[in-house]
Amino acid sequence: MTNDYTIFAIIEKHLDEMTDLERDIAAYFVQNQFTAETLSSIVVAEQLHVSQAALTRFAKKCGFKGYREFVFAYLNTQEKLESAYGQVHLDLTRRVLMDYTELSKMTYELVDEEKLLRIAHLIDQAKRVYLFGKGSSGYVAMEMKIRLMRLGVVCEALTESDSITWATNIMDEDCLAIAFSLSGQTKAVMSSLTEAHQRGAKTVLFTTRQRQGQDPFTEIVSLASTPNLNYGNRISPQFPMLIMVDVLYAYFLSIDKPRKERIFYAYWSKPKDDD
Repeated sequence: MTNDYTIFAIIEKHLDEMTDLERDIAAYFVQNQFTAETLSSIVVAEQLHVSQAALTRFAKKCGFKGYREFVFAYLNTQEKLESAYGQVHLDLTRRVLMDYTELSKMTYELVDEEKLLRIAHLIDQAKRVYLFGKGSSGYVAMEMKIRLMRLGVVCEALTESDSITWATNIMDEDCLAIAFSLSGQTKAVMSSLTEAHQRGAKTVLFTTRQRQGQDPFTEIVSLASTPNLNYGNRISPQFPMLIMVDVLYAYFLSIDKPRKERIFYAYWSKPKDDD
């Protein structure tokens, strides 16, 4: 198997296909650091109290011909980490930086330029923009609100269930509702986005969940995630969402850019309370 992904991303990709035992083996490789000697099938089998045949089956589930090829890929990842982050002395620091790199790669593959440009035009054409998000996704909604307001967009970020519901009740075909939900299952967010659509508003959903064909929303933006290995333990799960927001913001800024730049610089030229 040859690709640009690390061994950890490869394991993540195939984890849903594994048995409980194979998932335990996967966790062992992800959560620990090894050398060529400690990756010996005999050593690992003894540590995990499994057979060497189980290690072979695990490797094949990951797309390798056998355990030896898996070990080669694991050591190759270690070499890449040393090469890319050689000046970093602690393995945990390397892992965090690697997680960012992996999620950036995954986001790159999911970027749909035509879709993001369409959404940028929806923002530009809307009389009012409402941004939905609860919990940590609410911070993304508030960040986007601040950035859009500085470019003259009439918008509001709503992060509580009641406020999201109330705002939906006054939406019409001149409005745009943008929802942020990593799981795609946040009840208040999803029900209100559906209601906004029924009232004629344009609707956009940012989510890691594959929902295409299930929802009536105007656009659905797919986000990178590693739910099985839970990269969120080390970095913010909102990171891929923020990347997409940055790309969308760049597209929006490009529409009638001179006018937006005048608004932006006018905002910054005014005295601020914290100046």
